[in-house]
Amino acid sequence: QNSPLAGLADYVEFKEGDVTEGIDECEVDAVVLDMATPWVVVPLAYEALAGGGVFASFSPTIEQVMKTVYAINEHPFKDVETVELILRNITVAENKTRPQTLMIGHSGYMTTARKVLEA
Repeated sequence: QNSPLAGLADYVEFKEGDVTEGIDECEVDAVVLDMATPWVVVPLAYEALAGGGVFASFSPTIEQVMKTVYAINEHPFKDVETVELILRNITVAENKTRPQTLMIGHSGYMTTARKVLEA
């Protein structure tokens, strides 16, 4: 619903289904996952991605990240990176801008990798 509002309707397609059963498309620019077992999809994502395409996966636990990165390392990806996502609100007021006292200390990890261009 938001892609038309952002002017992206001609560039983005969302699909519903069980990605572990396969990805119909090929030469896609990106595969973005938010699921319990992203490592299962890594080989399917690799096959679906265009050279230089990006794999991205959100995981709430480090164990999921480890399994996903191990699966990524079995394929010719580069620029493999995992970052922790932390939410910290800032209170903005004249002469007293500062982080809010209450902070969510951990919200999850984002792992990304780029498919190596084929020669």
